[in-house]
Amino acid sequence: MDMAIELGSKPWKLWRSHWKNRDSWLGTRLPIALISSIMIGAGLGYLIINKFSNWRDWEAFDPTTSLDTAIPVIPWMILPYYTLYLYYPMAALLGMKNEQSKRECVLFHQVLLILTWFVWLIFIFLPAKVDLRGSIEYDEMGIWSVFFEALHSVDTPWNAWPSLHIVQSLLTVLVVQRWYGGESRNKNLLLGILWFCWFLLAVSVMTTKQHFIWDTVTAIIISIWSWKYWFIPILEKSNDETVIQQFEEL
Repeated sequence: MDMAIELGSKPWKLWRSHWKNRDSWLGTRLPIALISSIMIGAGLGYLIINKFSNWRDWEAFDPTTSLDTAIPVIPWMILPYYTLYLYYPMAALLGMKNEQSKRECVLFHQVLLILTWFVWLIFIFLPAKVDLRGSIEYDEMGIWSVFFEALHSVDTPWNAWPSLHIVQSLLTVLVVQRWYGGESRNKNLLLGILWFCWFLLAVSVMTTKQHFIWDTVTAIIISIWSWKYWFIPILEKSNDETVIQQFEEL
């Protein structure tokens, strides 16, 4: 049975001027537009829901396990945690490889935004509070305390599951793997390094006490399922005449 999802498969009119002028600004206009769409379309809403959940202070369930509390705080892991903000420009910039990848890059960002919005519904209707920060001893963090305090001043302990840190970064690595995997030994080496960096990020969401194990596992499941049944079918059609025509008509 074909389970492919078509939502987001047609380029939005939002990209019209950016697509038509994609070679302007030294080829940076389209990636800047895509990065901006994530910052506004994903980041702003995340913060609003995060503050709303903190104000409402109601959780649907508590996913805490003994393993969650047993995982130690590793102060320097705050650095891999912050690397999420490098994945957003990564997808947009590396997607400018050729005309087909540019179409894929636009469609990838569309679907990523839609998926993020679906995750927001979970944040709103099935919230879980991350009651793990109590184990963080700021006085023992050393230089890392500044990073933790800056994070906690903006991000309240909500928007737990599925971890958008995992969802957005994993899908970005998968699409970069699609664009550059198997091209050369050097690129494969760089992709290997990228996967290692992503692994550190995945571990960091738990060792910084930002997320439960439940958040990480559900995020990986949602990401892999979405990649197989939503992202790949749409990306593979990006070179079809119908899709090319849709982009030309923007």
